[in-house]
Amino acid sequence: MNTNKVLYWVVLGVFVLGFRSEYRSGRFPALRRVAEHAEFTLCRIVTRAEQTVALARVLTGDQPSSANDVLASARDQELAQAELLRDQAQAHAERLRDQVRGQADLFRAQAEVQRSQIERFHRGTQSQFQWTDAANRRVILVCPKTGARISVNAGPTDVEVGDSF
Repeated sequence: MNTNKVLYWVVLGVFVLGFRSEYRSGRFPALRRVAEHAEFTLCRIVTRAEQTVALARVLTGDQPSSANDVLASARDQELAQAELLRDQAQAHAERLRDQVRGQADLFRAQAEVQRSQIERFHRGTQSQFQWTDAANRRVILVCPKTGARISVNAGPTDVEVGDSF
C-alpha cells in the first residue's frame, strides 16, 4: 500500500514539474491568461481592503496616525497600482504576441496548402500531354467556308493543296 502511495506521489511530482516547465516556456496561453486575470482581480481586492483597513484605523483612532504614515501608505498604494498596471501591460503584450504567432502559423499553413495544390496541379497538367513522333503523318484540314481540303505532311516543309482550293 505504501509503495502505491509513493509511486503516486512520484508520478504526480514528475507531471507537475513537466507541466510547470511547459507553462514557463510559454505553452498554455489560455491558462496563463486565466491566472493573470485572477492575479489582477485578487491584487485589486487586496489593495482596496488595505485602503479600507487604513481608513478604518484613522477613523476609529485605534492607533495614533501621523501625516507621514498616511503619505507612506498612499505612496505604497501608488507603487502597488503602478506595478499592477505594468503587469497588465506585459500581459496584454504577451496576448498580442500569442495572437500574432497564431496568425503567422495560420498564414504558413495556408501557404503550404496553396503550394501543395499548385504542385498537384502542375503534376496533373504535365501528365496530360504526351508528345509523339509525327514525322511521317499526314494532317488533313477542311476549310469551313469553302469545304476545300488541305493535306499537310507533318514534316517541316511539305504542304499540298487540293485542286478546289
